[in-house]
Amino acid sequence: MFRNRVHSSHLIGIYAMLCVCPSISLGQNTDAPPADKTLSIKKVNHPKLLNLRYDENFSYPDDATYDYEPDLFDPLKNIDLGNDWNLTLGGEFRFRLESETNKGFGATEPANDTFELYRYMLHADFKYQKLFRVFVQGMSAFDEHRDLPLRGIDENKWDLQQLFFDIRVLGEDLPLTLRVGRQDLQYGNQRFISPFEWGNIRRRFDGVKLFAKGKTWDVDLFFVKPVIVQRKQRDRYNEDFDFYGAYATYKGIPNHGLDLYALAINNTNKTVNPNGNIGDTTRYMLGSRFWGKHGPMDYEAEIAGQWGTWAGDTIQAWSWTIDGGYTFADASGKPRIGAGFDWASGDEDPFDGKVGTFNQLFPLGHKYFGYMDLIGRQNITAVNVNLTAWPVAKKVKARAAYHTFWLNAKRDAIYNAGAGAGRRDIFGNSGREIGHELDLTVAVKMDKHQSMLFGYSHFWDSTVIEQTGPSEDADLFYVQYQMKF
Repeated sequence: MFRNRVHSSHLIGIYAMLCVCPSISLGQNTDAPPADKTLSIKKVNHPKLLNLRYDENFSYPDDATYDYEPDLFDPLKNIDLGNDWNLTLGGEFRFRLESETNKGFGATEPANDTFELYRYMLHADFKYQKLFRVFVQGMSAFDEHRDLPLRGIDENKWDLQQLFFDIRVLGEDLPLTLRVGRQDLQYGNQRFISPFEWGNIRRRFDGVKLFAKGKTWDVDLFFVKPVIVQRKQRDRYNEDFDFYGAYATYKGIPNHGLDLYALAINNTNKTVNPNGNIGDTTRYMLGSRFWGKHGPMDYEAEIAGQWGTWAGDTIQAWSWTIDGGYTFADASGKPRIGAGFDWASGDEDPFDGKVGTFNQLFPLGHKYFGYMDLIGRQNITAVNVNLTAWPVAKKVKARAAYHTFWLNAKRDAIYNAGAGAGRRDIFGNSGREIGHELDLTVAVKMDKHQSMLFGYSHFWDSTVIEQTGPSEDADLFYVQYQMKF
């Protein structure tokens, strides 16, 4: 049941955003000098507001060869502070209403939970030429009217999302940069390293990164520790968890790309492995991703292997995926038909001294295994078919996706999007079929800064769920409003 109880402070925030936003779309700046018609005019739209806000570029050209449409928030961008310093300010407000039913397949009470999520973020980006920068981002996330226990990704009031400095270690003209501090990380198509934008609290890390971006190669080296949310005190990093590696992207093939990466985790927290043993974890990972587009077809493939030790047991795990689609560019709505196959190994035998369960690291599993987040990239075979269309040019995007899930190892568990182990038949008598999920979404781009998202998902239980406990189909409905500047 939906409730209309909303905290007054959030109403004030929503009202302020809505009062500002209707005036965002401005006409041409009448104070600007007319463009010289003899020049080659380059059309420049408003710079994109990115998932990684520190990658946004607001250094607008000032010469007449550019035709830039003014924006209400331009005074907050690329502010000249003098002495080669400039400042860019930005932020966002996001509200989401979620109503979930039987997310525990009937094992939790109450069966239905309807709640609101609010997120506020503000950032400041100080730059000195191209040599030095300081980026700071604050956040506050609220969860209201939730009846079930609070999730770790929902609430974190008034804390530091990011604070880092960059320095060009070899000078302004050589793009080798050292970054130190709290930072978001995002690589590839976010299968293994993602800030997890869907969560009310974005994932972040404390550590160092050395990176270079060139014409054909981008190369990153990093050593970080994940930040733990602590609601009654300031967040701090996990002292017992090291995450480090190298990630390289080759861009020398037109319309294609190749990622190569080597990653590692060293976790001295005592955790329980699928064999029931408790101890430290050292896990290494090598992988590659290839993607591209040819005419109306797009395609992607990724493979990764893992080895190491966990509580004295040997790790041997794999994951691979194939995904692609075909876009009918000349048809109304430019529909795209797509399909994907995901496979990640599980632990076949809980008594053989080996751990075969793949570790999904820090993913955006939400994107690949259904919006209900009931399934993660561990001990899983998943197939999906999907249809995407833009019925109102680039303003409205509608998508339908149908997923089917099976266990790889019948004696291993079902793992959710957060890598939490769920239902398990230690004897493997419940088969492999977990269930099916249908996701329907409509994304509306209201203007440069505002967007809305509507979604509904339904999960049909199958053999593994039915034979390992309560079995009730699950539902999720949500509506989201987001404003960025």
